[in-house]
Amino acid sequence: MKKDSYFVGFLVCLGSIVVAALVILAVFAFFKVPFSDNMKYFLVAFVPAIVLLRYYAKNLQLMQTSKGIMITLSLLLVAFIVFLVRSHDVALS
Repeated sequence: MKKDSYFVGFLVCLGSIVVAALVILAVFAFFKVPFSDNMKYFLVAFVPAIVLLRYYAKNLQLMQTSKGIMITLSLLLVAFIVFLVRSHDVALS
């Protein structure tokens, strides 16, 4: 997707995070690991979005799409960290 818009950035970021989270869920299901006790491992799902942000900004020079990815990534990451802290899965100290 080489269209330069914020919406494309939103879709690319959200899609990469969802696909990575589904892969993590599949690995947890395969090894019969309870995912409710291991929610902090879902932070790895944000790595593909970070790689895509660099790709769209540096290689393709699509700045609006990069900004869309950055905004979506930031909001989702903050929301997930707040969720982790409130669910007591991550200690504050």
